[in-house]
Amino acid sequence: MSQYDVVLHATDFSKDADQAFSVACAIARDHFATLVVVHVVPPETPLDCDSNSNILVGDQATVAPYRQQFERLRQIADGIPISFRLVKGYPIGTILNVAHEESADVIVIASEFNEGQAFQLHSGIAEGVLRQAHCPVCCFRLPTSQLSPNTRRAARCNTLLN
Repeated sequence: MSQYDVVLHATDFSKDADQAFSVACAIARDHFATLVVVHVVPPETPLDCDSNSNILVGDQATVAPYRQQFERLRQIADGIPISFRLVKGYPIGTILNVAHEESADVIVIASEFNEGQAFQLHSGIAEGVLRQAHCPVCCFRLPTSQLSPNTRRAARCNTLLN
């Protein structure tokens, strides 16, 4: 079995990302690894950042909601060594840059569910990270049983057509 020292989890704080965070915690716990959680904010967000696009904590009111979310995740991690990165940029490239900077051994990310492409394994940001990462990527998606009834119907119809 491979040994992971650094597990990187990219989050948007959604329900899907929370489920993927649970998987990231399990991997980190099993491998006695450090868990690095990264959240990417759009480049046009009015936050100051350093030369590596890390958000500086100058404007407390703007940063406070992210800090609350990170604290919530720290409590869920329950003793796993964890660090947080709030970074400004475009999601795919920024996640990959942070993975390199942190020497990540595995990336855990949630895959979005697109109603028009219900049977597709990966989409959007998750697919971009999966295709370009220097390390293994664990891409997680909620089971259709946890989706809304309309979305579940779309997934069922698309599955039957494939």
